Amino acid sequence: MPIMNASNDFGTNAARLARRRSVAVAAVLAVVALVVALTPGVAAATVRTANTAAPMTGPARAVDMSTFNPGNIISDEVFFDRATMTEGDVQAFLNARGERCQSGYTCLRDYRMTTSSKPADSYCAGYSGAANESAARIIAKVAESCGINPQVLLVTLQKEQTLVTRSDPGAGHYKFAMGQGCPDTAACDSRYYGFQNQVYGAARQFQIYAEGRYFTWYAPGRTWNILYHPDSSRGCGSSPVFIQNKATAGLYYYTPYQPNRAALAAGSGEGDRCSSYGNRNFFRFFSDWFGSTQRSSPKIIRATGGDAVYLVSDGAKFHIRTYDDLLAFQSRLGAVAQVDASYASIFPTRGTISRYVHDPRTGTLYLLEADGTRHRFPSEALVRALGFDFNSYVNLAGGLIDQFANGPEVNDFVRVSNGDEVFRLEGSTTRYVPTLEIWRATSAGTPYAASVNAEVAARWSAGATLLPAGGMIREASAADVMFVGKGTDLLHVRNLDTARDWGVTDLYVVPTGALRGWTRSAGWLAPVISCGSTTVAASGRGAVLVGLPASVTGPVAVAGSLCGALRQDGGGISTPLFVTTRDDGRAYEVRSGKLDYVSTYPELLARNGGTAPRVLDWSRASADAKGYVVPAVSEGQLVQFSDAGEVYVMRSKKLLHVPTYEQLRDMSAGVPRVLSVEARHRSAFTFGPALLLDGQIVQFRGANEVYLVERSQLRYISSYGKLVSLGGGRMPSIITIAPEQRAEYRFGADY
Repeated sequence: MPIMNASNDFGTNAARLARRRSVAVAAVLAVVALVVALTPGVAAATVRTANTAAPMTGPARAVDMSTFNPGNIISDEVFFDRATMTEGDVQAFLNARGERCQSGYTCLRDYRMTTSSKPADSYCAGYSGAANESAARIIAKVAESCGINPQVLLVTLQKEQTLVTRSDPGAGHYKFAMGQGCPDTAACDSRYYGFQNQVYGAARQFQIYAEGRYFTWYAPGRTWNILYHPDSSRGCGSSPVFIQNKATAGLYYYTPYQPNRAALAAGSGEGDRCSSYGNRNFFRFFSDWFGSTQRSSPKIIRATGGDAVYLVSDGAKFHIRTYDDLLAFQSRLGAVAQVDASYASIFPTRGTISRYVHDPRTGTLYLLEADGTRHRFPSEALVRALGFDFNSYVNLAGGLIDQFANGPEVNDFVRVSNGDEVFRLEGSTTRYVPTLEIWRATSAGTPYAASVNAEVAARWSAGATLLPAGGMIREASAADVMFVGKGTDLLHVRNLDTARDWGVTDLYVVPTGALRGWTRSAGWLAPVISCGSTTVAASGRGAVLVGLPASVTGPVAVAGSLCGALRQDGGGISTPLFVTTRDDGRAYEVRSGKLDYVSTYPELLARNGGTAPRVLDWSRASADAKGYVVPAVSEGQLVQFSDAGEVYVMRSKKLLHVPTYEQLRDMSAGVPRVLSVEARHRSAFTFGPALLLDGQIVQFRGANEVYLVERSQLRYISSYGKLVSLGGGRMPSIITIAPEQRAEYRFGADY
């Protein structure tokens, strides 16, 4: 019987509990017979202490009692494991243990009652009452609410009243089923009468014990003297026991005696005059029925002498057919345990089970994985795609499903038999995913690949390697970078600056030989390309549709699938196509497939019919790839190169330097109109001598000599004084001319 606080007011009764401590532990107790008034026709039942009563029948096989440890009768892990049995498991167990129920009696397997609701508190989550609830349901609900192993409750029912195996129970056995509220020194508390109250009250009491707030005299981590027998007049004495955990302390609070050597040696029989049996029987029943008191009972079993492996769920066992399925179940439910055939026979066989399971609480279909995760199937199509018959799922007990961590939804990425290689499934074709980065780039959510059985994967055919459309790819052993189209076409990327002009920045390196199924298109990722009848140009951020003839834009022709893989930058251009280079901000018009320099904004407006055009943003690499138009310079036209200040005039197909502004003004009859030409085109022109006038003083750039122009000849000015005299007593203005023009001049006598 348990030591308990009969009041819920723990604060006001703590002192009384402390006073009862010595009485509860050391008092001489007799067997208390409680005659219970029963309904007519049913015999009276006797409530016995679990400490000194004759040993109960129960285990069918001998338990090795030498393994009984008085300081660790059962581990905390096992004692407080609420998920060991579902309602169905409990019912199957009761059916098997109560198979000898006598006619005319309601055995525990058949017992039902209307339960009452109980409020939640810090020890239990409460109880929602209902009509016609079975004993199995009550036990399962209480275990879940109070966090106590349902196996512990079953063993306690057996230990206290032999209710699990009793073939002729009376009302009194249910009224005092757990001995809860029945202190060894007083009458039973009427608040705990009835099966539900007994089970709920006992489970709650175990949590009160574990709290260690009001019950401290068997506290774990210390050594306590524990009696062998409740009758002190027998002189049986006690021995020190180091209490290792809360669960064992709770058992001693509930039944405060330890078995002596004779009780243990007797196994299931009687010991000597100093023997007590409560905690021995608890250990004996638990070990026989559920296995080790240090590890939770197995959920995956194989009967001795058999090869088949089964999963136990909700009172039945299901054959695990494949190794992949077994790996998934073992990840969270433990290794395969070999059990007696008699234990395995308790659970009826209900067919096979795979990793494709159903949560009956929510209606969710899951795929279980070997890493201990569960993944929701979002559609029937994916269930069938992964090789499962849609209706082949098994309703897996919620407590077992909850052991698996929630993972991403099932999608179209798969692995074969938990292998390392990942594939995307497209119909009945698989596409190899060569790197994690590509997997992330092509997955809509968190990367997850469902593991499929090898026999399912054998039905699929291999397709082209999966590459991210719109990205760039390079094999590890190669230098070539290629742009990835939407189909299976690859396009050479000459330089990354032009790729960035298209908004293409992602580059993936794949293992050598991983590009199976792909073909390399003719051409390259030029700044203007055509895919069939479609022409697009790089905008600096993406692709812009261009509605101009190919003779104007000069596109590079590529495979049709490539344009669709480019990021679209919106709109289109059907007026002249203008670009600007971001390194220097110069503007160009695309003409005849080349770039024609536009030197001023008014000129840009004029070329576009007076309105501001859309100007595309290019790198210098893209501009150089298109090439440039060399401007045509007519006879007499003034020209200036973009990198220098000199102005030239075209005379007889040669550019002649005009050294002074006065000369320019005279040539232009007013304000000079000068054509700006990019310096890159200097080599395309032929240069003649500078246009010099008599009396001008000149000097070749980079040289020290100064010359006087006289009758189209250059005369060396031999002294500083002469130079100053030519300026009327001051330093004259000196014109600088290009040194490469020296050969164009005649030289006269020194001045």
